[in-house]
Amino acid sequence: MSRATRLHAVMSMLVAGVAGVAVAPAAAHAHDRERTVAITTEPGLFPAFAPGVRDYVVRCGDDGHVQVTVAAPRRFRVSVDGAPARGGAFSVAAAVTVGQGFTLTVAAPRARVTTSFVRCLPSDFPAFTAQRSGRPQAQWYVVAPFGGATPAATSLNYVAVFDTNGVPVWWYRAATPALDANLAWLQANPTIVGDASAEEHRIDGSTVRTVSTAASGTDHHELQLLRNGNYLLARYYVRSGVDLTGCGGPTAGSILDNELQEVAADGRMVWSWNASDHIEPSDVGSRWRAICSGPAPADLYHFNAAEPDRGGFVLSFRHLDAVLRISRQTGAVDWKLGGTARPESLVAVGDPEFAAGGFVGQHDARILRDGTLTLHDNGTDTARPPRAVRYRIDRRANTATLLEDVRDPAAPGSICCGSARRLDGGNWVTAWGGQPFVTEFTPAGSPVFRLTFTQGLFSYRADPVAFGRLSAATLRKAMDSMYPRPRS
Repeated sequence: MSRATRLHAVMSMLVAGVAGVAVAPAAAHAHDRERTVAITTEPGLFPAFAPGVRDYVVRCGDDGHVQVTVAAPRRFRVSVDGAPARGGAFSVAAAVTVGQGFTLTVAAPRARVTTSFVRCLPSDFPAFTAQRSGRPQAQWYVVAPFGGATPAATSLNYVAVFDTNGVPVWWYRAATPALDANLAWLQANPTIVGDASAEEHRIDGSTVRTVSTAASGTDHHELQLLRNGNYLLARYYVRSGVDLTGCGGPTAGSILDNELQEVAADGRMVWSWNASDHIEPSDVGSRWRAICSGPAPADLYHFNAAEPDRGGFVLSFRHLDAVLRISRQTGAVDWKLGGTARPESLVAVGDPEFAAGGFVGQHDARILRDGTLTLHDNGTDTARPPRAVRYRIDRRANTATLLEDVRDPAAPGSICCGSARRLDGGNWVTAWGGQPFVTEFTPAGSPVFRLTFTQGLFSYRADPVAFGRLSAATLRKAMDSMYPRPRS
């Protein structure tokens, strides 16, 4: 994907839809199967009403209400939108507009009372489907779908948090599209980070601050809040007079250099690192060398991920087909995995793909708490599918040993983008770059949840949030703040 295409299409993605989702909610007990409340809505409820499901959406129309139809067995009582509970069969309208929500409270025999929450999904929210086939280890999935072309009557400006029933429980509509969003540090600081324009928002939609690099060219691939309160981000800028003969280019060409920056909350740059100071043009991967002799400026490195790592950073460069670990203190390359060999290169152990060249166009390099490295290996323009991989790095032995290699038969290829996040319980949450779905897998490769975007859309990354870090009540409250209902 060219930089021009990325900048045109990227800034704040989301998912939409309320039809065609196959979800396996918690089943009712056998003795209740014939004594379960039936609730339907117009427009249609997603997913279908069922015991165990607490959040729903409807794609609301312009008339300002949702018609709710209830059929309650004997001794059951149902309250719609806070109205007095009733039994039997009845229909009532809930006065809600886009973003607003209402409740469905069911009082069953033996004093069992459950409350469910229904929210109006915007008509321009991208279409999606979902399927749950096992027990997910993630509680939420943060996504921001986008694509090369905007579908009719659909906005690419959404960031959304989906639950494991495939319900968008929270969403935010930005002023422009966003490439990436994450809630990984939400517990410490209740905000969500957008992309490229680098806007930081609380989950109630209010703006915390705008973050950018100290010089122009803020890049859209990465933005992280560091433990010290500073921000990690990068910029692209043109550097001229670069000798590109090492990769088949001119003696004095121009390149798109990559600069990693740590920026304080007040905008001061406190640290920086430039790729061209430490990476030679000869490091460009063999599959990408036409870039060196192509149109200027050459996108020589194509940075796409940065991860803090105990006094340094692990960086991913698509056009190097490699992941590098650099020292924050000296800027030197400590080790390199994949791509063209250099003195710091690690030897890959147990990974047969390295016999054929190793990574190709990889993304989302991350370091886990146990020190292992994970990434999404796209396998761009090869005969193999993308994969989520994990390695044990041994600096003394100078090796990287493959521990896991997870693939999805539904994803035969990946031209760009993508993420691979391993949860503490061992499951993986992957966005198969360029493919329209996000999947949670077991370590054995069995899918337990799949969220699929239609209309030619996909999510650049998918950020899983583990159970216990963010409550549904917090998300609902934030939505109520963004879309308040008038007091009666």
